[in-house]
Amino acid sequence: MKKELALTGLLCLALSGCAGANTPKAAPAITETVTVTQTATATATATATATVPAEAAAPVSAAPAAAVPAAPAPPKTAVIPAVVPGMNAQALDDDLTALGFKNVIYNADTGKTVLLLRNWTVTGIDNPGAEQAVSKAVVVHVTK
Repeated sequence: MKKELALTGLLCLALSGCAGANTPKAAPAITETVTVTQTATATATATATATVPAEAAAPVSAAPAAAVPAAPAPPKTAVIPAVVPGMNAQALDDDLTALGFKNVIYNADTGKTVLLLRNWTVTGIDNPGAEQAVSKAVVVHVTK
């Protein structure tokens, strides 16, 4: 059983290997004979012969891979909003994230730790109206 499976596998490999290079060639009108010999042990030898029409051995050309357009680069700088006093801190955070700012620091005027932004009101922001690199920190002052 193992020999039959091995022979079948080798026959399949031999037939797929007959295709040659990736460039298509004109197929001759004759048939080709493929002989595969495998030695399973030191004493047993198996031989398989198959006749395949030349057309079946012709290579299959693969479709070219479509080029994936590169994603647009995120902006390097953005303008810090100027009119922010009285805004909800969560709404301002959403706006700053949409502008591309990734490092926003919330500083409580009372010294408390800012945990839930929706519970805080913005009292000010450092450098309002200035253009700044989105990788730099933006400091937002908040109160309860």
